Amino acid sequence: MAGEDNIREEFDPNYINDDGNVDSALELRNAFSEALTYHGFPDTLVLSRERADDVFHERRIRIMDYLKAHQPESVRALAKELDVDKGVISRDLQKLAELDIVEFDQDGRSKAPKLKHQHVVVEPVI
Repeated sequence: MAGEDNIREEFDPNYINDDGNVDSALELRNAFSEALTYHGFPDTLVLSRERADDVFHERRIRIMDYLKAHQPESVRALAKELDVDKGVISRDLQKLAELDIVEFDQDGRSKAPKLKHQHVVVEPVI
């Protein structure tokens, strides 16, 4: 498992070292988020550039757009509305949840996906 920790440290831009030091890129994203809030964009999630590829591809953008306008009752209902296999939608939603973009309201066995933030942006390139 030690190898997995090294991979996490190397690729997770939100990782906080054991010594308590915060990645400088994480500090930059936090400052950027605060500036966006100050200028009228509250509840903005700022993603690292490394994570942007995990989010910004056509199907996941389509999911986020749908969730912005609709409130599906379940993952199955979302898959049906988007005419995409439920397993594919489920994996996409799990990835979006890992990135703090989507959350689920659970009602019994049914999980209703919804956006967790009003805005999602990628940290500045320069």
